[in-house]
Parts: sequence; structure tokens; C-alpha cells
Amino acid sequence: MPSLGHHALVFLLHALRRRRVYASAQGLRRGIAQVRRTGSAAPPAAGTVLSVQRREMAGHPVFTLAPARPTQAPHPVLYLHGGGYVRPITPQHWGFLAWLVHTTGCEVTVPLYPLAPESTCTDTLAWVHAVHAQLATQHAPEAIHLMGDSAGGGLALALAQNLRDAGQPPAAQMVLITPWVDVAVPHPAAVHTARRDPMLALAGVREAGRLYAGALPLDHPAVSPAWGDVAGLPPMTVFVATRDLLVHDALAFAERVQQAGGALELHRGEGLVHVWPLLPVPEARAARAAIARRLAQLRSGAGREMLFNK
Repeated sequence: MPSLGHHALVFLLHALRRRRVYASAQGLRRGIAQVRRTGSAAPPAAGTVLSVQRREMAGHPVFTLAPARPTQAPHPVLYLHGGGYVRPITPQHWGFLAWLVHTTGCEVTVPLYPLAPESTCTDTLAWVHAVHAQLATQHAPEAIHLMGDSAGGGLALALAQNLRDAGQPPAAQMVLITPWVDVAVPHPAAVHTARRDPMLALAGVREAGRLYAGALPLDHPAVSPAWGDVAGLPPMTVFVATRDLLVHDALAFAERVQQAGGALELHRGEGLVHVWPLLPVPEARAARAAIARRLAQLRSGAGREMLFNK
């Protein structure tokens, strides 16, 4: 059963009409215009605990968050934020990433990748690949952890497939938080789940996917990595939520990984909403502890074999 805190969040999401952003194609475009005017959320301030650095790559910012006084060499994380490929990073993302640095001592690279419709999948994925290539000049590629939520989870997965196909070393692991693995959201059960989803709606989500795809078909693996080969991917920790219309495609993808013999640890949030590990709900504490544990285990070289929990 979801906590009272989660119920309160759902009530607030309904009261704020959060899902109206995705209620229609027109609403999605209005939302894009609004966030282009307001811009991305600012990263947390640097201080005695947190170091925040910014650089530019091909006209887009790349932030690095790290402990201000690391006690050991921080392990590298490449984090790709969600937002339907069309919306910028939010305060919830930055809060989660500051927690991640503080708790695990990692160094998180946060590229603010070009968004649709100004950029489409081909260019965005190539840009993210270039960020990874630069990071791989500073750290061993097999030591880099790939993480992302929602669309960022789909982009992280597409990047991992891209790296594998290019014959490059796999990442240490992937952590995918309620990932959007198929932009068409084709699973027939999504229609029913969408009625209970207080954050997302099918019309706007599918329009965002279409804008991101550009000239590519929606089932191209670069756009929808659920259609790609699952062999040879890094170990994965995947979080899903049963009150999230993206859950069915994510579960089907996870099952494919299991059937192919891949290492995958699945955390299923019964009755929970999209990106719940990033939100101020009690259930997020256990999810975050699991993420910190996975980073620690793989840093020590332990725990690369994971169970698939359905």
C-alpha cells in the first residue's frame, strides 16, 4: 500500500492538474513554449559540501557535481534527466543528484542535452555520445555508471546500445528510473493505466516522442531502445511504478533482458507514480538506499550478478 505521503502527493498532483501538460498535443506544445521562456532549473549552489562546475559542449551546458572535499577518488556517474525529451531539468532532479553526491561520494556529470523539437534523436544521441567520450578520457569507460529517469532513462539505454554497437567498453552499470523505453507507448494496458496516472497522459507523451524521433521511425532503436538488441548490455537496476503509463513497456523490456540472460534488478513500486525515487515521498528512501547500495557494490567489484524480481 502506498504511504499517506504518497497519497498526499497524488492529491496535490491532481489539484495542480499536473498531467494537463501531456493531456494533448496542443497542450504539450504550449508547455514547451512556456519552459523555453523560463529555462532550466539552476543547479544547487556550491559550498563546503558540494562542488559544482559548468562547461560548454557545442553550445550546451554540462555540469559536474562532486564532493567539495572528496576522501577518495569519486566514481563517475553520467546522469541524463527526464522531461519527455522536450522539457528541461527540474529542481527535483538537482535535489536527487545533490543527495547522490552527498551519500555516495560520486562525481555526477549532468549534460543538459539539446531538446526536441529544436533537436531530434539523431543529433541529441550523438551529442550525448560525445559527452560520454569526453568523460571516458578522464575515467576508465568501464567504470562509468549510466543513470537516467523517464526519457533520460531511455536515452541512457540508447547510449549503452550505441556504445556496445561501436565496440566500446560497457559501462559499470545502468540505473534506470521509470524509463521511457518505447516512445509510442504501444502496450494495450497503457490505456487503462493512463486513467490512474496523475502525471502523464498518452496524447502528449506520444506527441513528445514523435517530436523527438524527427525523421526516424518511432520503433528505431535509437528512438525507442526497447526495440534494440538487449545482449551485451551492462548490469541494470530498474525502477518502475504501477501507476505510471510507461510501466508496461518497461516491464516487457526487463523481461526480455532476463530471457537473454542479462543481469537486472527490478524494483516495482506498487501503486506508485512516475519517477517516485526522485519525489518527496517515504517510498523514495528505500529506492535511494538501493541505488546507493548498487553504486557501492559495483565500485567494490561485488554484486554484478543480480536477481530478476517480478
